[in-house]
Amino acid sequence: MRLVMAGMALSVAAPATAQDVQPDGPDIVVTAGKPLKLDAKVLRAGQRRFAEDRAMLSPEGSLRFELWRGGRRIPAGMVPIVLSDGKGHDLPITIDGDGRMVFANLPEGRWFLTAPAQSQGMHLRPIVLSRGTTTEDRRLGDIRAQCHVMISMGKAQATLLEWPLIGLFEAVGACESKRFQMFHQAEHPIASAKAMTPDGERELRLSEKGTSYVPPMSDRTLGNDVRVRIAYR
Repeated sequence: MRLVMAGMALSVAAPATAQDVQPDGPDIVVTAGKPLKLDAKVLRAGQRRFAEDRAMLSPEGSLRFELWRGGRRIPAGMVPIVLSDGKGHDLPITIDGDGRMVFANLPEGRWFLTAPAQSQGMHLRPIVLSRGTTTEDRRLGDIRAQCHVMISMGKAQATLLEWPLIGLFEAVGACESKRFQMFHQAEHPIASAKAMTPDGERELRLSEKGTSYVPPMSDRTLGNDVRVRIAYR
């Protein structure tokens, strides 16, 4: 099952199926053939949701944003990104040592994140990482917070026709739903993915091509400090 809402592609699969789906989502997707242009209201929606969830899910986490094209992450420093109002006023964009973007609290108004033509086919993804974690060794709370941010960013772009579908998705639990499995894409092919639970290691489902895994967000018996560790091939 693939759920799409206003430029946000959410990849889910019913738990009982062995079907491989396109990882990962939600994504904030740029229309094919056009350079990146994202309304800052989408970024603000993500920032607000992270602020709401931070104390409970990710008290030492930070929200950053990645550029992806297909299954490959593009370091933001390789693309001239601009956050502008189109009237000659720009806001600073911080790029960390891993090529991820960090934004200060964004002001209200019509600001857009843009990039030149070589950004065609790129999309933006939020990522939440706590101090002392990596993309290969993550806190489950960070992954849950990241999913909430993604949903909020997608809702910020949703049309009226898409709201009933969003409501249905949220009614069954959204990120914490046991009715769906949400694939989380990795930067490299995965050899294994495990949740380090109090009862021992739990193998996590991989996609057919081994490019993504299903974190146990819906398992409410697992605390937010449980680690999810992946190993690459």
